[in-house]
Amino acid sequence: MSRTDSNTPLRGALLDEVVLVDRICRPERVAYKAQSLPGHLIHVVTEGEVQERAGGVIRHFGGGQAIWYADDEPVQGTILKAPWVFYTVNFLAPALPPPPLDQRVCNVEPQTVARMEQLLNTWQAADVPPLLRHLRVHALLLQCIADLLPLGSHHHRVDTFTQLWWDIEWHVRRNPAEPIDLKYLRRLTGQSQRSIVRACHLAVALSPMKRVKQIRLSYGRGLVQLSDLTMTEIALRVGYSRVQEFSRDYREHYGRTPTDDRRAGPNYRECETLDEETGHDPA
Repeated sequence: MSRTDSNTPLRGALLDEVVLVDRICRPERVAYKAQSLPGHLIHVVTEGEVQERAGGVIRHFGGGQAIWYADDEPVQGTILKAPWVFYTVNFLAPALPPPPLDQRVCNVEPQTVARMEQLLNTWQAADVPPLLRHLRVHALLLQCIADLLPLGSHHHRVDTFTQLWWDIEWHVRRNPAEPIDLKYLRRLTGQSQRSIVRACHLAVALSPMKRVKQIRLSYGRGLVQLSDLTMTEIALRVGYSRVQEFSRDYREHYGRTPTDDRRAGPNYRECETLDEETGHDPA
């Protein structure tokens, strides 16, 4: 008897480790520098307003929104409206691709805020048996992730058959400027080309090099829309040696050139800022 997609067994762990859950309040309008933690880091903001720069990307977010960090990003920011209050969770999940750069900030529903509060209370519950605490923390975090992941990520497959590809993709996301082809992926993994192609197709229904290009262009689009880097700098950062090739692939994928997309996208460069030394509005 064949199984349909709805009742196929689910294999493979999604969460490797939950490292930290907390609620943080920054009471004053100040400039700050920080480093996001390894793995995934999510802030769900309940009060305040912030502008941040991370890896050239400028983000503006506040109460009722969440921000998703990945891969140990250095961050500089200013608190525009205090107090800045947010729930935060850091976890390791190599098989979970982070949202594209242009979807790292999203609106949250009240139910997600309530789940984050419950997650924190469960994390801090010293009187709960360890196994039960473990199960509840993971269950609540998975619900929050499901709330916050963009719809495109829901089509990805995560199981033991696809783990090879998710390990590769984790490396590609951390090193998008590296020259990558199938020979490189074979050396990186010690696996056959056939195994790599199969794992990628099962994970995202694409060939490996099409998926690598998709990752690079997605990262590039975030930099186009949300950073002040030049197109040449962006092309090099996402693995293109020539900006003309980047522009060509970008237009084919998104239907407009990077320059046109930047003009049409949100202009975060015009957001209010604070003086980085004093934390006050510039005179």
